[in-house]
Amino acid sequence: MPRQMQISIPMTNEVGALCRLCGIMALAKVNIAGLAIEDCSDEGFVRIIVDDPSKAVKTLKEAGIPYSQQEVLMIDLENRPGALQRASAKLAEVGINIHYAYGTADLYGRGGALVLRVSDLDKAAAILEAGGPERPASNSPANNA
Repeated sequence: MPRQMQISIPMTNEVGALCRLCGIMALAKVNIAGLAIEDCSDEGFVRIIVDDPSKAVKTLKEAGIPYSQQEVLMIDLENRPGALQRASAKLAEVGINIHYAYGTADLYGRGGALVLRVSDLDKAAAILEAGGPERPASNSPANNA
């Protein structure tokens, strides 16, 4: 089960803030493979999954941008009704809480990816890896490193 290092960045909700962050990453040649922005009125968090977390962290440090890191799971899901329910049920059945999740699905039925921050990463990875319609993320940034 692919584990990813997620980087969380506090960000003021203002015009151009995301553009600046993406520009800094682009200049450093860091590819953003996953992104979630917390809904906020004044300030929130941007969570990113990148192809090179070490380079991203170095870039943020050099730019004076605060950040934190969290280990998360990234799983591939079938783009079919019930796929997310089955994955979340497996975790609930063994008492694993999903703190938050974000993802996307290909609207043409080819699949999707889901990022999960859970209460027990090792147990969740083992449970989800054990079978079912979910597939380990094959094209995740960590698999390309």
